[in-house]
Amino acid sequence: MIPINFSNDEQIYITEKGLERAHYYREQWEGKWVKRNYQTDREALNWPAFIAQQSEAVGAEVAVSKYFNQPVNWDGFKEKADVGRNIEVKWTKWKDGSLILRDHDPADHIAILVTGSLPKYFICGWIPIAVARRPSHKRSDGAWWIGQQDLHPMANFSRSIYANQI
Repeated sequence: MIPINFSNDEQIYITEKGLERAHYYREQWEGKWVKRNYQTDREALNWPAFIAQQSEAVGAEVAVSKYFNQPVNWDGFKEKADVGRNIEVKWTKWKDGSLILRDHDPADHIAILVTGSLPKYFICGWIPIAVARRPSHKRSDGAWWIGQQDLHPMANFSRSIYANQI
């Protein structure tokens, strides 16, 4: 796992971006979008908790952005990769959590799992999305759950065929 720490100023910036994203996803939080936020549904998140969740997810994207020295794609949520040209960042608050993929995640992208919360995140590993979508990883809800033990270590990324594609 690669630790990524944020300063107070970076935390404020990330939280501002999280609030911006929460406003963009407000109708999703209200249940008016077809695309659901599963954590919101499971935990019945109120508005402040939804803002915090979005801020933590933004923090994970900024952590990966820092690691690769690639920009976060702020405009076009879900129309573009989260970071660079083809990196999808998957965040969970659970230290031993799984990387979760859905049908809308592009098969030609790379998924990277990040755990932790502000001010410290951990980049846990990566996997090509097309490779991750094995029947053994598919759950009854239609999502693919990939355990950390099935992810490639970050140290291997620079030597992979995917390194020059970000």
